[in-house]
Amino acid sequence: RFSWAGGGNYHYALKVSEYSDMSEPWAFETDDSYYDVYNLKTGTRYYWTVSALENNSVVYTTETKTFTTVDAAPRNLYIGGTIGNARDIGGWSTLNGKKVKQGLVYRSSALDGYDGSETVEYLTPGGKNIMRNQLGIKTEIDLRVDHEAEEGYPPVEKTSSALGAGVAYYHCPILLGAENYLNSVTSLRTIFSVLADPANYPVTYHCAVGADRTGMITYTLNGLLGVGRQDLIRDYLITNFSYQQKYRAPLTNAYVATYDNYTGATLQEKIYNYLAQEIGIPTADLDFIIGYLTE
Repeated sequence: RFSWAGGGNYHYALKVSEYSDMSEPWAFETDDSYYDVYNLKTGTRYYWTVSALENNSVVYTTETKTFTTVDAAPRNLYIGGTIGNARDIGGWSTLNGKKVKQGLVYRSSALDGYDGSETVEYLTPGGKNIMRNQLGIKTEIDLRVDHEAEEGYPPVEKTSSALGAGVAYYHCPILLGAENYLNSVTSLRTIFSVLADPANYPVTYHCAVGADRTGMITYTLNGLLGVGRQDLIRDYLITNFSYQQKYRAPLTNAYVATYDNYTGATLQEKIYNYLAQEIGIPTADLDFIIGYLTE
């Protein structure tokens, strides 16, 4: 919550930026003397100012103030609509002393559904604004299969993002059942091909409720980046706190054992080698992803 001394009949403009020169700010307007802002990055220094407006003219602007958010992964996201289990995959420390960058890759539950006859919007206009303009998402990766009759799965003909024009859409169905996840070779290749192109970022991916298949991709990606096993499991289990209340037991899924039993001295090496040798992802793509998503 940002608050300031109010008074008069002013309208207020709040700006929040990661930069001391207040460039690229998130901007908000209110008639109150406070404003609640969600989805700030963790462990990040921010700068902010408030301007009092009268008849759309600036009467006064405060000096720039600063604060630093708590450094604790994950960065959970609040998005309008029935979007749950949404968070940044970044913020986690790697075992080699780096961190996974925030603001580049997001995960969530589905952004839209299908009731058998028409598409159902899960995002409110405000939620869509957050994903498009605050988070700046350029690419949606949809992990849902398209041949099921269950509510919430996309129709076969779905080819565009729920976020609207200008956001690229990739349908990369992952077969249901943990024992089948790694058999979705074509989709896995496409996913990592998308992640290997800097023009696609920021990226968001999801399945139906953002738990199992989304959890597998997150485990695989953050494991590739060097996040330790305990943090990978912790992130997976955080799904238990999502509004869907879909209980996740401790990880014993087939893909976990597959990675554990593959060639390599560390889990990161095992996942790297598996993706390169069994899925067929070019090592140049894997190297780019590791370099681009860690700092």
